[in-house]
Amino acid sequence: MSDASTEPVRPGRVLPATASPLPWRASVVLVAAVVGVTALVGGLLVAVLLLTGGGDLVPTLLAVGLPLHSLAVLATVHVVLRRAGTGWVALGFRRPTARLWHLLWQLPVLLLAALAVQALVLLPLGAAPPADDALADIAGDVGPGLVVALLLTVVVLVPLWEEAVFRGVVQGGLRRRWPLAVAVLGSAALFAAAHGVPVLLPYLLTVGLGLAVLREVHGTLWASVLAHAGNNALASLSLLAVLRG
Repeated sequence: MSDASTEPVRPGRVLPATASPLPWRASVVLVAAVVGVTALVGGLLVAVLLLTGGGDLVPTLLAVGLPLHSLAVLATVHVVLRRAGTGWVALGFRRPTARLWHLLWQLPVLLLAALAVQALVLLPLGAAPPADDALADIAGDVGPGLVVALLLTVVVLVPLWEEAVFRGVVQGGLRRRWPLAVAVLGSAALFAAAHGVPVLLPYLLTVGLGLAVLREVHGTLWASVLAHAGNNALASLSLLAVLRG
């Protein structure tokens, strides 16, 4: 894989500070590899579930599969960065500044905006997530150890790899060639679509836009990672409270 410095840049054009260090081809390869890793881990979990025929294993499989998938994606990103002659700092994990404290008000504003958009889009349509008694039964059977393992994965590991991929590679890659608006909208749209939950698309798209803006405003991926972690923590705890309530 070629070094990032070998990709031609138009004469007189300076790359934005938040542009990805990866050349376009390496970015495409990395995104394809992430999709492959996701399909592989997901396929293994489904195969185990089908072979054992036990729905009781779902919480355990999630507690094992989610961190395994996250670590595999992070390892994939690391390998591609090394092969391209660059690293995590160049991708966007730069040392944050005191401006990061602004997340204390920026995150609540983002979450309120996302909830408002979700309500404005779905309430007039009368749409609502269907009740799922099976999911509630599974949640009720999950022990505290599995709950902690799942929460740590969703709040720590998932934001790390998703921000590295969606805001670091995808958004940063788009910033190499196209204007800021295209990069922000493109990464947010891919982020929302990748979650595969149509009923939550308004919420996910709004959150994706907010995380993309935070990455640009703060100049470091740590801002979007922390905001993403806060969103996941609130969503996970809320879902758990509803299912166990």
